Amino acid sequence: MTTSVAFSHRLLRAVALAAALLNVAAGARAQSEVEPARSVVAIARAESIMSTDAPLTPAWLYPEGRIDYNVIAWLLSRAVAGSMRAETHADVWDELLSPSDRVGIQVDVEGIQPHDPLLEALVRQIMDRGVPMRNIIIYAGEESELFRAGYDISGRAPGVRVMASDDQGYRHGLTRIVLDYCTKIINVSRLRVDPQIGMHGALANCLAAVPYVSRKRLRQNPEQLPEAAAIATMRRATVMHIVHALQPGYSARDGGGRFETWSYNAVLASIDPVAVDVIGRQILLEKLAEEAEGTESPRLEVRYLVPAAETYRLGVCDPESIDVVEIGP
Repeated sequence: MTTSVAFSHRLLRAVALAAALLNVAAGARAQSEVEPARSVVAIARAESIMSTDAPLTPAWLYPEGRIDYNVIAWLLSRAVAGSMRAETHADVWDELLSPSDRVGIQVDVEGIQPHDPLLEALVRQIMDRGVPMRNIIIYAGEESELFRAGYDISGRAPGVRVMASDDQGYRHGLTRIVLDYCTKIINVSRLRVDPQIGMHGALANCLAAVPYVSRKRLRQNPEQLPEAAAIATMRRATVMHIVHALQPGYSARDGGGRFETWSYNAVLASIDPVAVDVIGRQILLEKLAEEAEGTESPRLEVRYLVPAAETYRLGVCDPESIDVVEIGP
């Protein structure tokens, strides 16, 4: 009797173990069948952003042409709309912003100047959604950089406010601009190579939100660079990443102070900073391969992309999981 009972218990345990193994296998199979997360990056591109020999731009006065602001506005509109597969950019901004928001535009001072038509078009689009001009803040990391770029940082000029992270101070490792002044952030960077970290794009531009000591540390340790974008408040507030790729910098000169550029005539946009940087890197690699003329395989090591996706969970790094929406040529 005792032997029979013991055998029954062993049989029940064996059956339970087999059922558990089957459930684990089924779970693993279901997990593998789940479609991986996907991200969307929109690229709006034009044949030219210059208006040449038109009634308002005669060749004798503008021999190289003049920037066509309407084309720039169109590129921004289409990129923003494409980033969320919307009909118009207004649909996107209506979803991401409200008239009561205080919107910060985190700019790449080295690439975007006060008169930049892309920045002006972005401000107009934000105001069109009902956000008052005084509720729009353009900011970068250092006050000296803003001053050298020609921004009025006095705070007395009418219109959009301009601030510097260093001037406003920090709390818990994040600029008070994000913590105290802004409810939404739009990250606007310029695509270019970087001698130290490989590439400057959306993720690297987020260094403007942390103190100088942190910026220096993160640039020296590129695998940790996404830490700035991953700060909870920063991650939550940032609603769109726009990459200025009208004239990307593909070769650094003077230690990174100046760049060789080419007319790519594009604007990139995505709500995923990792995905937009992955596509930006591909654009730079194509240009580097063209310049090499097949003599060597171009290299552009950007060590922070994989950690940004896998460690900091900021977005998608696998190109196969990125849907690229192309508008224009």
